[in-house]
Amino acid sequence: MKKLIMKYGLIAGVVVVCIPFIGSLVMGSDPSTYQMGEIIGYSTMIFSLLTIFLAVKEYKVQCNEVVSFKQIFLLGIGITFIAAFMFGVYNVLYATVIEPDFMNNYFNYYIENIRNSGATEEVINQQIAQLEQEKSFFMNPLVNFSVMFASVFMIGLIISVVFAFSQSERKRAS
Repeated sequence: MKKLIMKYGLIAGVVVVCIPFIGSLVMGSDPSTYQMGEIIGYSTMIFSLLTIFLAVKEYKVQCNEVVSFKQIFLLGIGITFIAAFMFGVYNVLYATVIEPDFMNNYFNYYIENIRNSGATEEVINQQIAQLEQEKSFFMNPLVNFSVMFASVFMIGLIISVVFAFSQSERKRAS
């Protein structure tokens, strides 16, 4: 099972990192691309974690015994952990090395959206103040890593549970 976790975890990790990276190269880092970048990012998370299905299929072929919920769940979580870790590292590198102005530009984009929302001046000022507080929090690389790791991990957790329920076999009494 460890070999499958490594193999499919690395495949999922490469996919979840490379597609957004290639997307940023193609689309650029202009704030007008942020919304599409988010769509690509979350879609890629789901797509990359479908490797869990491939790993489960391969694991079932390798095992000549009944495959349990626990085995499939652990396989999925192992794959998810590797992909989530790689995505967290990538995002820290992206925001600090590849595109060091990204976080400032990203928050400025959302501030501009708040200003153009049509809300009252009081509401706008409250939302911007809250966003400014969040900005200083998210500028921390450890927080950035943790949030991005958790994003992928939560999606992978759900996918792992769904696949474990749908693919596991109950031991039959003979």
